[in-house]
Amino acid sequence: MTTRKQTEVWLLGHSVPTITGAKLPSRGDVLRRFFYAHKEEKKTVQQSAAEAAKEVLDFWTRARIPTITETSVRRKITGLFYEWKILSKSKNNSGVTPAENRRPSKKVSQTFWTSPTPTPSL
Repeated sequence: MTTRKQTEVWLLGHSVPTITGAKLPSRGDVLRRFFYAHKEEKKTVQQSAAEAAKEVLDFWTRARIPTITETSVRRKITGLFYEWKILSKSKNNSGVTPAENRRPSKKVSQTFWTSPTPTPSL
């Protein structure tokens, strides 16, 4: 039997089966969806990234915002996963200052950008 604490993903909370909401998904939303496919549905990293990419691109096309290709979005998602993996390995490192600890949580709340144009100041 697994508990809620055991299914929680560090820095993100619990994984979600679908990305919901009226706003464009954040990096955290994308990673939560990725982890649902990866951990709960036992899919590979590439398959999980493909599922999350399809949902993200659906949000952007409904907003009628031009996007990069799906393969590029998958690459960005796997990059986020590997970045999360490095952070999770160093989470108990005592050499990290409190200011540096807050940076990852700020990045998680940023919008997951898939537009080919530079990021506007939102």
